Amino acid sequence: MSQHILSINCSNARWTTLGLLNGTAVSGEMNLELGKRQSSILPSLVDFFLGTFSLRVDDVDFFAVVTGPGSFTGLKVAVAFTQFLAWASGEKPIIPLSSLECLAYTMLDRSKQPVCPLLWAGGGKVYSALFIPGAAGEAPKEPVPPKAYDREELLEALLVSGTEVQDVLFLSDTPEKCGRLFSGSFPGPVETASPRGAADVLLAGLYKHRAIPPGAVTAQYFRDPDIG
Repeated sequence: MSQHILSINCSNARWTTLGLLNGTAVSGEMNLELGKRQSSILPSLVDFFLGTFSLRVDDVDFFAVVTGPGSFTGLKVAVAFTQFLAWASGEKPIIPLSSLECLAYTMLDRSKQPVCPLLWAGGGKVYSALFIPGAAGEAPKEPVPPKAYDREELLEALLVSGTEVQDVLFLSDTPEKCGRLFSGSFPGPVETASPRGAADVLLAGLYKHRAIPPGAVTAQYFRDPDIG
């Protein structure tokens, strides 16, 4: 029997996304711009979403949650609620996901380019990493590790990785904000991107081996006070 994975992502200050995987196929996704209403709406949203596929929480085999970096309020809500669902359904395992990799995977599942997501970190830095598409059925490669970078640090990390910077696709959920940190030709055009439940849950399917007990899940919060 195919296993079901439910993913929850509230790491973005604006978007809430849900994804459902049945085996290796995405059954559905939900991407809503809820803002700070996440805490009050998420329980009924998950119940409605699962009910659309005639499923209950007990039918889910794995839960996945994006643990950051991201909005303090959103991550706190998502992690706590996912832990509650996992405990309530019999200590089901949770797959922690990176918001950077999830944002990159909105393009990696369709593009052959290396993808560099940029998330506003404040203090003249962005949270970033570099992801390269893996072979079919394999997770993306990560030649540049996730951390907070300033302009020079990120450029150096990309060059050290051996990546041709002009071939990289740069993505951000706030391109106008991240773009202010850079000048000249680097990083080049930054495309607008937002989280997608389908991308999240497809990644979760590749990382089932990383599943951990509910109590072991922790979040990585943004430090910038204007984010959360």
